[in-house]
Amino acid sequence: MLKTIKVAFGIPTEGHTPPESFQSLRLMCHRHGVLSAQSKAEGRDEQFEFYDMTAGRMFTPMAREKLADQALAAGMDYLFMVDDDMLCPYNLFERLYSRKVDIIAPLAFTRNPPHLAVLYKITEGWDPIKRQQYCISEWIKNWPRNTVVECDAVGFGAVLIDMRVIRKLERPFFMCSSGTGEDVWFCHRAKKEAGARVFMDTTFEIGHIGAPIIIGTAEHDRLNDPKEAERIYGQYKKWGVYNVSHFDDAKSDEPEVLAL
Repeated sequence: MLKTIKVAFGIPTEGHTPPESFQSLRLMCHRHGVLSAQSKAEGRDEQFEFYDMTAGRMFTPMAREKLADQALAAGMDYLFMVDDDMLCPYNLFERLYSRKVDIIAPLAFTRNPPHLAVLYKITEGWDPIKRQQYCISEWIKNWPRNTVVECDAVGFGAVLIDMRVIRKLERPFFMCSSGTGEDVWFCHRAKKEAGARVFMDTTFEIGHIGAPIIIGTAEHDRLNDPKEAERIYGQYKKWGVYNVSHFDDAKSDEPEVLAL
């Protein structure tokens, strides 16, 4: 039976998209157009329609909130979000959609060292002092490779969410003050309130553009062993700051060195 799958391709952005990500997103949009045209031309049982949505220059959780609102208003079947600092394969949607689960993300890592994989387990408890429930998220450091892993939460560098999950939740969907972050908090709520299951596909990965490296002596010495260079080339002879106006090259074997 013919079924049309409507997909909101949402990009939360703060307005500083790196050129590498911009190119990656362009290729993905092109692929979505090809997939939509092919599915219709070939008369497939599942035919795709993609709707590009961007929310930017705002707090990322609020951008996600607006994207979810737009997807609901347009009657979308899936919300497919990719952050603007990620490098993704052009067929990322197809890879995630083929798993046919509620919430799924590709393998990705934190920007800062030690660059942990963004899949999490959540521990719940009762705080007797504050007299309220709490939840704590922890990175899963022994995640299995080359498989689809069920977990409590995933990072939203890229994520595919079945809109049936969002329709079961109350607003706000993403805006929160939780220290876990809006992505982990959403997954936690989705599991508890909508009965959703959360997965990460570790059969492939996407790239996370990191902060620029400040190049100095430490970075140089990390990549270039100064002792090894001295062993090979010997000590450098011409050192110091020279007063070139007060010595005669023809007569002086040693240049005068000024005090620093």
